[in-house]
Amino acid sequence: MLSSQPNYLKAGIVLLDPQTADPVSAIPLLINPESLSTQFEVKAPSTSDTRTEQLRLLGPPKETITFDAILDATDAMSRGDEDAVKYGIGHYIAALRSLISPTKRQLLDNDALARQGKLTIIPMTQPLPVFSWGLQRRMPVKVGSLSVTEEFFSARLNPIRAKASLSLQVLSVDDLGFDHPASSLFLHYLDGIEKQAAKVIKPALGG
Repeated sequence: MLSSQPNYLKAGIVLLDPQTADPVSAIPLLINPESLSTQFEVKAPSTSDTRTEQLRLLGPPKETITFDAILDATDAMSRGDEDAVKYGIGHYIAALRSLISPTKRQLLDNDALARQGKLTIIPMTQPLPVFSWGLQRRMPVKVGSLSVTEEFFSARLNPIRAKASLSLQVLSVDDLGFDHPASSLFLHYLDGIEKQAAKVIKPALGG
């Protein structure tokens, strides 16, 4: 008998090599967020001498996506999942935190170089996140902020349920450059938007 339940895709964040854009790893969301909020900031000339300048754009809008991801280990713990029993959802929180923090190895390596006088302060490169939300929306992003509210705990004080609030800035060709391998992801995303819009936007009828 076929199930009547829809086969939902899992949202998540795929991490790419920052130089080659090859997939390195992925962080699936345990539960798909119930809502997404997207804010657009238009990139237009700040000053204009003519009225026609009001219609000019400098590039794609700055696009910021925010959502709350619910992390819950209750079902996994009831199934006896070893990681859930040991950490609750602490390991998922750690995975999200890794998006905004250099690794221990990076810090130690930079400190060793600095002590040798070989380093002035060079930013530490992280993998490039790609937000995956269904088949039509897969875009390179930068994590702008992350906040986590832990709500329930086990007897060992491991978090069992938490809400992770993320803010993601979509990286366009203006941010990456056309030569960056991941810029094709943004262009594919933009192409999909244009194709969907074309199904609604129709030629104006002549008077």
